Amino acid sequence: MNRVALFAVATGAALVGAGYLLRRGDVRLSSLGVSQDVIPIVAPFIDVNVADGVLAAMDQLRGDRVTIVLHTLGGCVTACVLISNALRQFRESVAVVPYMAISGGTLIALNAGRLEMGRYAALSAVDPMIMGQRVRHLAEVGNDKSVAALAREYEVAMQGYLRDTLRTHVPEAKLKAAMGLFLGEHAPHAWPIRRPDIEAVGIPIKESADRWSSLIDRMRGRKCWQRTEDVP
Repeated sequence: MNRVALFAVATGAALVGAGYLLRRGDVRLSSLGVSQDVIPIVAPFIDVNVADGVLAAMDQLRGDRVTIVLHTLGGCVTACVLISNALRQFRESVAVVPYMAISGGTLIALNAGRLEMGRYAALSAVDPMIMGQRVRHLAEVGNDKSVAALAREYEVAMQGYLRDTLRTHVPEAKLKAAMGLFLGEHAPHAWPIRRPDIEAVGIPIKESADRWSSLIDRMRGRKCWQRTEDVP
């Protein structure tokens, strides 16, 4: 793989993004000092176009090893699950979070075989949102029946997917606590979850090397993020 697509889109809810325009541009990884099996996902919002580019980059890898470098506020549930499913297929996979991987970014990070985080990095809950609202609130009695039904479907699906994900990292005795942590039972959806909280539920974390935060800094310096109103 000689190139990887870099993307920038909207920040927003887990199922809805607004206010930014997708920007795609090829950047030679060698110019950033990155090896061939590294795929950076530097996107405020991960939508299906981002997922499409990541899956294409994964498909071009010659070996059975991949490193995903995440810097994101989350994204579309479908897109993040697609990337997570693909990540599960690698014999050796690493997720590196130099600064933040919120919401769907956390889901992707947890599906890697190994997790590395920066000193001040954070993850968050992964429970889906619809129209800016957590699905568990929309599923409550009294809401629009069609919306409530959709919310319940997403809630059940994510709980099952998260449980399957966590079982690869967490001892059975700590699974309930880990589920509560990453479903955000006692905090807002995007509330930062720091390394000590993650390690407390049995997930091992290695501190990421400085070169990964430098990579994110250099990519942002190439103006990969552009607001809609800045585009002619």
